[in-house]
Amino acid sequence: MSELTSDAALSYADELLRFGLAEGKVRGVAVSVDGSWQTAGAHHDYPPAVAQLLGQCVAAALALVATLKFNGRLIMQFRGDGPVKLLVVQARSDLTYRVTAQWTDALNATDLNQTLQTLLGLNAASPGHLALTLEPDEGTRYQSLVPIEGKSVASALEGYFQQSEQLPTRLVLVADGTRAVGILIQQVPGEGGTPMVRAANAEAVFDHLSIMMDTLLTQKGLVEVQATPVPTLLHRLFHQDTLVLTQVNSVGFFCGCSREGVGIMLRSLGRDELNAALRDSDVPGYVSVRCEFCGAKYAYDAVDVEHLLQPHSFAPRDDIRH
Repeated sequence: MSELTSDAALSYADELLRFGLAEGKVRGVAVSVDGSWQTAGAHHDYPPAVAQLLGQCVAAALALVATLKFNGRLIMQFRGDGPVKLLVVQARSDLTYRVTAQWTDALNATDLNQTLQTLLGLNAASPGHLALTLEPDEGTRYQSLVPIEGKSVASALEGYFQQSEQLPTRLVLVADGTRAVGILIQQVPGEGGTPMVRAANAEAVFDHLSIMMDTLLTQKGLVEVQATPVPTLLHRLFHQDTLVLTQVNSVGFFCGCSREGVGIMLRSLGRDELNAALRDSDVPGYVSVRCEFCGAKYAYDAVDVEHLLQPHSFAPRDDIRH
């Protein structure tokens, strides 16, 4: 049985816990995204249905990036033709993340727990797609693109791992506008290092642990997940299954945007397009840019634009107008 820090010390922390079960036959990751998730959504005013779905994607992406054996980024993207058009999470191996989403006015934003098919408008003629992209700091970029199957983010990802990786995986994902929680368990390959070679009785052990995970999918269980510190939740679920916490790390929101970086992007557009933007802007005389990840606003007047267009120009002045 593992030693767990008190609820008071770890209550609602932005943290990720790695753990092992059943004497190493199964590995797991649990993540709680609290204050950083509120920060990520503060500039976007996500409708409740979008916040719920995107928060589940954040918890899932952080859990998945924690399983990688290299440093880099994981990008998860759900795309469809429904009232929610796009969900994107970029998670890095240092356990920081950023997010963006696109939706339409047709979204029934107040109706929570809608299926993934409903929100993304998925059907036989328009199955949508799930893209998982791995970008190692050193090495080759890899992307897997598959149709979206399942009624939830969790079931879609479980299907992906079963089909693409042949690696039995279970996920529980719960989120709203203030907190996102994810728990992932996977079978561990046995000797030989491939998913098809497993320790003795691994399937039976995994089936048992999956049943334990299922107890969280009831109405009462989902409320418990959202209201309980993750270490306590893991102890309640798995204390009889040789639960061993192996590592605890902090997670956090990041965005790499800057006035200098936006200025470089604007400069690449050229004089004609920037002059047109100055003329046609909602705020005449200013080119305004809003970061799609953190919501920060950058504004450039005619003097700033002229400065950007000069050869070998330095970064525009720092009196940022948001």
